[in-house]
Amino acid sequence: MTLKQLGLGALSLILLAGCASVELKEGERDMVGPTLYTKTNLHPDEAARRLYAVNYQQAGLIPVCTAVTVKDVDGDAMVFTVNETNREYTYIYHKAAAEPFPDHIKRFFGFSCPEDEIGSLSAIDQKGIRSGKALKGMSKRGVIIAIGLPPRHVTPDPQRMDQWTYWSNRFNRFLVTFDETGHVTGIQD
Repeated sequence: MTLKQLGLGALSLILLAGCASVELKEGERDMVGPTLYTKTNLHPDEAARRLYAVNYQQAGLIPVCTAVTVKDVDGDAMVFTVNETNREYTYIYHKAAAEPFPDHIKRFFGFSCPEDEIGSLSAIDQKGIRSGKALKGMSKRGVIIAIGLPPRHVTPDPQRMDQWTYWSNRFNRFLVTFDETGHVTGIQD
């Protein structure tokens, strides 16, 4: 067994240990190979076929519950393929994620998707999720599914914070502001 294989096996165990709420079927003990699902919409840079742990809100959209296959996890990158389109993407880790890469990955990929939860959300939440955008009136959970979690280095505890900071790209930020009930009141560049 090579060091790379040992590293992938260790990463898989760490990822699975953090997914206690996910019921794993027999044989789904390794993140590399089996079908996984996106737990939020992902916004890749389609030209470069890259996604970043900072969660840049690029123009591309890989919808929540998309089936993917992880081909490789090596250091600070994870390569996966969207099963339906066979398009390959590289998910690149950055220290701005403010958590270990395995913990970060499990926030966006898992062995099941939140399909039932999405169906129970409000009409405005579902509209934002379908469009991949935060909209006024959405709940915090709806925003997370629509555009992913905000980077932890600037929004360390989203459930307790009423203003979340996202990046459109390396240079531009935008804010999503919530009221005391946890619903979006504004989106500002």
